[in-house]
Amino acid sequence: MNKFLKFAFISTLATYFVIFLGGLVRVSGAGLGCPDWPRCFGRWFPPTSVNQLPPDIDPSLFNFTLAWIEYVNRLGGVALGILIFILAILALTKVRQYPRLLYPTLASLLLVAFQGWQGGQVVASELEPLFVSVHMGIAFIIVSLLIYVTQQAYYIVKPDEEKNAVYPGKTDRWILLLWILTFIQIVMGTEIRSSVEILQKEFPLLSESEYLGRVGIVSHLHTFLGIVIAIGAWQTAGKILRTAKNPSPLVRQSSWGLMALVALQVLVGALLMIIGLPEVMQVFHLWLASLLVGTLLILFSALKQYGRKI
Repeated sequence: MNKFLKFAFISTLATYFVIFLGGLVRVSGAGLGCPDWPRCFGRWFPPTSVNQLPPDIDPSLFNFTLAWIEYVNRLGGVALGILIFILAILALTKVRQYPRLLYPTLASLLLVAFQGWQGGQVVASELEPLFVSVHMGIAFIIVSLLIYVTQQAYYIVKPDEEKNAVYPGKTDRWILLLWILTFIQIVMGTEIRSSVEILQKEFPLLSESEYLGRVGIVSHLHTFLGIVIAIGAWQTAGKILRTAKNPSPLVRQSSWGLMALVALQVLVGALLMIIGLPEVMQVFHLWLASLLVGTLLILFSALKQYGRKI
């Protein structure tokens, strides 16, 4: 079990790293850095100069930096697929007696295989916004499955972790609602980014704030929902820390982590609105949202585990 737990934890961290790479690809505009798939300019390794391009490729399509950003993202996806494949083998051979470990692991394997294929469709569609949003949504489902599997394996190794914990009633429902709202918020943010990219092509002289203004009501809904999530997350985490009896270290740390992530996310969101859309902040805005999703899922699973309601 310990080996499975360690491998599940490593796979979860690797998924977050790949999500970070995906965000970097997104904001840097490297999605078509390699215009073909699975190869890059017809090669298994990206060219390092225009001289290495195949004769039928337009040299104007080649950008060294964007090609390698996209290529590293693809390598990360392949490495993650191998990790989850090994995790699935361990699930089948070592822990198949635990359905709560076996089935989510196999589901993550199927999804990561689908994700690899769907990544090719994203490139073939030349970054069609719907395809990009689906690609991002699948990544969050995969990391959610791996977090669940890791946490359940942890509870099997330490069955008394939540034995004496007593948590405030209905808190798990509020956490689940926050998880759903955060997932919607991420999809909405991806759509906003896609709309901004389209506007940048049509109106290249506008400022970043003017692009957001032209996105319309979705941008306002994104801001409003972000405020609702921030207030809800702070109140929920604060209630757990104030009223829970004998909370486990995992719940205490996750509650503090939730409050810290929300504070950072609000700060980054405010900076995005005030000073525009600097690429590095967009990456962290997305990545912090992915960590928020994971932290909410950890809290929900912990409170559903053994905790008795007050």
